[in-house]
Amino acid sequence: MQSTTGKISYLEGIRGLAALLVLFHHFGLAFYSAYFTHNLDASHLNGLEVHYGQSLFSVFSNGNFCVYVFFVLSGFVLSRKYFQTNAFSALISGAQRRFIRLYIPIAVTVILAFILMQSGLFYNVPASSITHSEWWLGSMWTFPDAVSKLFSTLIYGTMFMGDSSFDTTLSSMSIEFYGSLLVFAFLALTHNTRNKFSMLILLFLYCAVTAHLNSTSFIFGISLNYIEQQRHVALNKSISNILSVVLLFVALILGSFPTNGLIDGTFYEHMSGEILAYSGWFHIIGAFFLVSSFVLSPILQRLISLRVFRFLGYISFALYLLHPLIIGSFSCYVFLKLSESMAYNSAVAVVFLLTIAICLPLSWLMTKYIDVPGTAFSKYVYERFAKAASIPVNK
Repeated sequence: MQSTTGKISYLEGIRGLAALLVLFHHFGLAFYSAYFTHNLDASHLNGLEVHYGQSLFSVFSNGNFCVYVFFVLSGFVLSRKYFQTNAFSALISGAQRRFIRLYIPIAVTVILAFILMQSGLFYNVPASSITHSEWWLGSMWTFPDAVSKLFSTLIYGTMFMGDSSFDTTLSSMSIEFYGSLLVFAFLALTHNTRNKFSMLILLFLYCAVTAHLNSTSFIFGISLNYIEQQRHVALNKSISNILSVVLLFVALILGSFPTNGLIDGTFYEHMSGEILAYSGWFHIIGAFFLVSSFVLSPILQRLISLRVFRFLGYISFALYLLHPLIIGSFSCYVFLKLSESMAYNSAVAVVFLLTIAICLPLSWLMTKYIDVPGTAFSKYVYERFAKAASIPVNK
C-alpha cells in the first residue's frame, strides 16, 4: 500500500489526521479555551465546551497526545527501512540528513513569524481579550527584542533547546531531532547483533527509570517493526482485527487524559492515586496503542489511506508548523472584524471554516516549495559531501 512518493500510505494518513487534530486543539485554545481550563467563567457555550473537555471525546483535540503519535510514528518510520534491508547505510544517510530535513521548514516558519510580528500583523492580543484566552493566545508574539530572538532561535534555540517563541508547535522540534538521533544511534550500535530486541528493552527501561519519557515514545516506535514482522506469523486475521479494535479503543481513552491534569469531572477522577501517579505515561502508551492498531489491521490501514488522509499526510509537517501563525494573524483579524456585527459563536464558526480554507492550500504550497525541496536538498548534501567520505562498515 505504497503512495506515489514511496511512503507508507496509512502511516502518512495517521500523521495527517494527527496534524489536523493539533490544529483543532490550538483553535480551541484560542476561541474556546474553557474546554482546556474547565473554567466556566471563560465559557462561550453555556459550559458545553467544559463538558466536552471533561469527556472522553476530548481526545479529538488533545494536542499533547497527537504529538506523541508523531514521536511514535517517527521511531517506526525512521527505523522501518533498516529493519527491512539491514542496510547500515540507511542509518548513516538518515542521521546525516535529519538536521537539514527538519531545519529548512522550521527556519522558514520562524522567519515568516518574525516578518508577521515586525509588520504588526498578529492580532492575537486584542482577540484574546474577547475570547478569554489571554493566558495562551494573548501571551504569544509579545516578547521584546525580536531581532535578537530571531538569530538565537535560528542558530540553536529551536533545534537544540525547543524554543517556541515564534511558533508554539516548535517546542516539540528538539525532542523530534534528539529522538531521531536516538533511533539511528541505537540501530547503529546494535547493527547485526542477535539480541537487538533485548537491548531495546534495556534502553526502554533505562529511559523509563531516568524519566526520559519522551525518548520512550521513539523506542515504542522502533518496537513496531517487530509487531509488523510477526503479525502474520503469530496472529491469524480474526485475532489481529479484534486486537486492533481493542488497542484503538484503549488508545482513545488514554489519549483523552487532560494534559493539564485537571481530572475533576472526568473519567479519570474515579481512578486510584496509585494509577494516576503514572499519568505521564497515558499519552505515550495511548499513542503506541493507536499506531499499533493500524499496524495490525489492514481494514484500518485502508480506511486511513483514503485520499483525504493521504493529502493531509503530504502536507502534515507544513500544516503543523503554519497553523499557529495563521490563527494568530488571519483568524484573529477576521474574528475581530466579524465580532463587531455578529454573535460570538457565529463569528467563530465562520472564522473556523476560513481558517481551514486558508491553512490547507498554504500548507500545500509550503510542502511543495519548501518542505519537499528541503528534503531533496538534504539528500543532495549527503550524496555530495557526506556519503563520499563515509567509511564502509564490515558486516
